[in-house]
Amino acid sequence: MLTRFHKILIAALAVQLVLAIITLTRHDDTAAQKARPVLAGFDAAKVTKLAVYGKDGTKPAVELAKRGGSWVVASSYDYPATDSKVGDLLASIAKMSASAPIATQASRDKQLRVDDAAFERKLVITADGKDTTLYVGSQAGSRRTAVRLGGDHNVYAVGGLTTWSIGTTPHDWVDSSYLKVPKDEVGKLSIEHDGTTTELARDGDHWKASIGGTPIALATGETLDTSAIDRVVDAASTIELASPGDPKRDASKPTATITIDRKAQAGASVAPVIVDVIADGSSYWVHDRASPRAVMVDKAKLDDVVGVSRDKLVKKPPPANADSTKAPAKAAHSG
Repeated sequence: MLTRFHKILIAALAVQLVLAIITLTRHDDTAAQKARPVLAGFDAAKVTKLAVYGKDGTKPAVELAKRGGSWVVASSYDYPATDSKVGDLLASIAKMSASAPIATQASRDKQLRVDDAAFERKLVITADGKDTTLYVGSQAGSRRTAVRLGGDHNVYAVGGLTTWSIGTTPHDWVDSSYLKVPKDEVGKLSIEHDGTTTELARDGDHWKASIGGTPIALATGETLDTSAIDRVVDAASTIELASPGDPKRDASKPTATITIDRKAQAGASVAPVIVDVIADGSSYWVHDRASPRAVMVDKAKLDDVVGVSRDKLVKKPPPANADSTKAPAKAAHSG
């Protein structure tokens, strides 16, 4: 016979069973929500090509390829890419993980900017001869970005991968420094332009300037503009690219030729650096004759060099009436 006490025990047992089931179910749900790789089995070391498409692009903005263990910008004359930049992107892709998709319907692809035709970035990754397409879209929560694999409408929110980290210009993937000669190693700088050669040569701690082999003669009150000379030397000895250029371009008739004679190092002479420059719209095509690579440089970066002239190297005296409103020099220095 069931007493009231027995009924209370049975009820308590039933409650415990319900709680146990809830606890086990929650445990299973938690296990099911464990983050898993979005690209299972992805091996960054096996990637040999990477095509980057810009926003809604129909053609690759940049194509990268592995050549003999190093990365190059295949779409820009095989200009050497910075291996670490490519490596960082591939590492981020390998680390992509999510517990569950944030969207599964095709209608959500456009909203999250991971649609086949409406995306922020599209990557075609080639590994083991097979292509994998990855769409990278808009922000999907705090420090998360929406991504989708081609052919699959599951959209995931992942960390560590952003659109701004996926450059769409060759400049984003290369070392921007093309030529760098330390200023204190420059012994003489010669600029040949329009049939005239301008030379800036070190004379101790100062510079001497000549045009056409003749030292610049200074009129009364004129002085060499040391700031202007420094700008010319800095611009000629430190050249940064805007983008890779065609190294096979005909340079037989350059707009200007820059020659940097370097000081002897440890008693040994150093070969001069000779650079050809060709005007090309708002840029200059630039080629160091000792390099197999050429680059495009923003015109403003080299205008002081290519357009060097006496007027730009000489500081004129102030006009005769410039100090007419000032007190006489004697009074100005009086104590």
